[in-house]
Amino acid sequence: MGETCKDWSKWAEDIYWTHFQTIHFSQYLLGDYDRQLAIPKKFVDNLKKKLPQSVTLKGPSGLTWDVELKTIDDTLFFNHGWQEFVKDHSLEETDLLVFRYNGWSQFDVLIFDGKNLCEKGASYFVRKCGPTEHDNGCLTKKKIREGSIDDVHTPLDDGVRCPSPLNYVSDDSATVPSEQYIISLVGNKRTRRSAKSVGRKEPATCGEGMKSTASDGKPLNTYDAECSPIIKNGAQGQQYVSNRRLVTEDEIKDALLLAQAASSDDTYLAVMRPTHVYKKFFLYIPLEWAANHLSLENQEIYLRFKNDTWRARYNHNQARGYGGITSGWKHFVIDNNLEELDVCLFKPAGQMDGSTILDVSIFRVVQEISPRTLLTPPRRRGRRNSIKSTEA
Repeated sequence: MGETCKDWSKWAEDIYWTHFQTIHFSQYLLGDYDRQLAIPKKFVDNLKKKLPQSVTLKGPSGLTWDVELKTIDDTLFFNHGWQEFVKDHSLEETDLLVFRYNGWSQFDVLIFDGKNLCEKGASYFVRKCGPTEHDNGCLTKKKIREGSIDDVHTPLDDGVRCPSPLNYVSDDSATVPSEQYIISLVGNKRTRRSAKSVGRKEPATCGEGMKSTASDGKPLNTYDAECSPIIKNGAQGQQYVSNRRLVTEDEIKDALLLAQAASSDDTYLAVMRPTHVYKKFFLYIPLEWAANHLSLENQEIYLRFKNDTWRARYNHNQARGYGGITSGWKHFVIDNNLEELDVCLFKPAGQMDGSTILDVSIFRVVQEISPRTLLTPPRRRGRRNSIKSTEA
């Protein structure tokens, strides 16, 4: 039993450092923290790619600071430029900082008061003197990683209007599940809502669910703007509930190991999360992979699985430094019955009509397909929620 747990822990550790798209470390501010700050050696040693000579620190306010790195006696430090970050955020000794690295020379930083271990609210209202990447030096809404807070609203200063950014985009940057996440799924019973089937098949696409044919004769699922994962305030998108049986740790591991064995330098591996396959329907694409195999701009793409092709869209947010597959991804998910923890492998496969084709390989945790349940939004006048059973 002890050896099994040890092997599992080692496997989980390897998965974290080699496949997670974003990784974290924390650091208490002690000693000469106002001059430079050490980066943990384990963090530096385990990075897939060496850190560049300079990085960007993005504070809770959304503003950024350019900071140079310096090695002193085998320890890497935030050095030149760090002093301005400390001063602008009024950092104090014993404050706790949590750094999230996006793999593309940027750290997102959260700041906590070391005395009470609560986040410093003032850090969301920091302003820099001089020009910044935001026109008015402010950001009205930010996305914090799923699992903590979905949306953070920061009130505007009196008399100051900020340009309105996208209301919501989910990044879902951790494409491989953590050990704790896997255990929580297989060790506890899922709570599922019971409902009667209305006996009607839900179309897999928005609108009429019609199909068109590309120049090569392959069917293409049509899409429209309603399939976008951008959620306006107060809006509710379609959500689904899985009816798949409970899965085992071995089934989860086997699907992931098979996908890893089939991967190569030019493939992108993504483990499906709830926001990929049940709600929001936005698939984050790492910036570095997109730069190498797509382009850092909004564009139409094609997803090809076996003999069928789906038209989709890659949207890139230049200000936030990430992008993902939006419109059309929902159709692909539903038509191919993707479930949470299934693994998708994306590989560039040439062009069609001037747009990139991505061949998709699917590694399922459970081979049997179970119709998912569509949750309809609550009706007015106190009516109870209705639920439709659907085959995707």
